[in-house]
Amino acid sequence: MRSKRQKELVDDYVVFDLETTGFDAINDEIIEIGALKYRNNALVEEFSVLVKPKVNIPEVITNITGINDEMVKDSKSIEEVLPKFLEFIEDLTLVAHNSKFDISFIEEKIKQLNLPLLENTNIDTVWLAREYIPDTVDAKLETLKKHFNLDYGSHRSLEDCMTTNYVYQYCKNKALVKN
Repeated sequence: MRSKRQKELVDDYVVFDLETTGFDAINDEIIEIGALKYRNNALVEEFSVLVKPKVNIPEVITNITGINDEMVKDSKSIEEVLPKFLEFIEDLTLVAHNSKFDISFIEEKIKQLNLPLLENTNIDTVWLAREYIPDTVDAKLETLKKHFNLDYGSHRSLEDCMTTNYVYQYCKNKALVKN
């Protein structure tokens, strides 16, 4: 993994989330990319796109995400979408829940498409949640969403980004109070 984890909590960043056809970055495909760009902690831009995979979406993934083959049949391919996503994120810090998973997919697709390497640093809200929200059973996004009584949906990229940003801001505020 080329993208490096960052410890400093920043005010300018991109929260992002992927939905995929499975858990293997080499063999599975991205079917949705969602991202929210923040400048000085204020939302300034959204990126949300379904991606047409080269394979059928497994039923188990459709059951989790609600994304099916019919929904993506007219969508653009990863070859068209990924360069636009990379342009969207600029050189900003990436914030994701379990960032290793999402970044592994982005980096693998970059490699497969022969695009410039990802140099962005990243912040993983799983690690932040474990440190600053110790009173939950685990650090899963769904658990944290329930803990904070957030009414965003789950397993769709933009809604997961909203939950992730809430967790990030909560932990950032806790870190400021702690220091």
